[in-house]
Amino acid sequence: MPRFTRATAEAVLPQAEPLLEDLQRRVAAYRRNASDPVAREIRALIVELDGLGVEVKDPGLGLIDFRAMRDGREICLCWKLGDGPRILYWHDLDAGFAGRRAIDPLN
Repeated sequence: MPRFTRATAEAVLPQAEPLLEDLQRRVAAYRRNASDPVAREIRALIVELDGLGVEVKDPGLGLIDFRAMRDGREICLCWKLGDGPRILYWHDLDAGFAGRRAIDPLN
């Protein structure tokens, strides 16, 4: 996975957001009526997002991470659908969504 700064991750959001919205819709459709074609579409969207350097954490919530560095250690910049055009949170690799913290300490 590539490493991002807040600015480079935010630059990817305009490409990632519509893909993530599509992924969220397809996951919901798959949950209502599982089918191989929809499963393939889901996998293809995840591969496309992965190609942007995005780690899909929860397609149902529209939750994604971007790998970054903080104080010499790898962290995740955390974003989900509805957060808007800025990345507002980060967390340690092992903390996950529950460990999200405001991005201000990164500045």
